[in-house]
Amino acid sequence: MFVAIYRWRLHPERESDFVANWQRITLDGLAGGSGGSSLFRNAQGTWVAIARWPSREARDRFFGKLDGSSDESEMSKRARLAVIERLPDEELDSVLDCWAPFREISGSSMP
Repeated sequence: MFVAIYRWRLHPERESDFVANWQRITLDGLAGGSGGSSLFRNAQGTWVAIARWPSREARDRFFGKLDGSSDESEMSKRARLAVIERLPDEELDSVLDCWAPFREISGSSMP
């Protein structure tokens, strides 16, 4: 497994555009073989995403197709405007993978 960690500082008034675009790309990535992603905001206001892929090559193929698309959506443009600063990415190759899906809890407000 390969994991990429992405970090940004965002304009607060544009965060919803960024989140909607991240979700769209993640859903497309799931169809393209990714293991999904999670998006977080830390106490200092930095946004952090963790994306899982079977390999670095699988991730690169997906983004190569995405970048090659001439049909850039309005949503993508608004998401780019949300970014104040993109911090350096971190790319990790799995040594031990003990992640598991969460059990569904009755009455939970989790998506």
